[in-house]
Amino acid sequence: MKDTEKLKVIDFETYGNVIRLYTGDINDNEYWGDDWNDRPWEHNAGTVYSEYVKGIIEIAFPSFIQVLSPADDWHYSGNSPFSKEDFKKMKAPCLVLVDDRINGNEYYTEWCYSEKVGDKTAWLIYFNDILFDIIKKIKEYSGVLIASEGILDGEG
Repeated sequence: MKDTEKLKVIDFETYGNVIRLYTGDINDNEYWGDDWNDRPWEHNAGTVYSEYVKGIIEIAFPSFIQVLSPADDWHYSGNSPFSKEDFKKMKAPCLVLVDDRINGNEYYTEWCYSEKVGDKTAWLIYFNDILFDIIKKIKEYSGVLIASEGILDGEG
């Protein structure tokens, strides 16, 4: 098992309520991808270059957890104001997770990323977050680690 305290989030993808996190060395601040300085990231930026990736994890969440991305926020009219470079510089979280049970969301409102960024009950995931901290918090949001490449090596 690799030391999850030495890995950090360097990119992400979402597939509904499944999050794929790409991780890199905690000391590497030079990681980059194609068009990472372009806005909006969701129409321009590629995935982090493979030479920076030390491992990948995928986490699944139940339906009462909303996984919010700026790419899906209707307030931005289909073009978020962020680049992946903005995420790298931690100007904004790449994802916001909202637990509808905490928020009393009895009518199953679909929240927007921009509405929940400042919510103290939400889980904000940033580039450069330490993987160890992410893994500790997964259970709090009823998530399950469903895949791992190069990190947990047969453990899980």
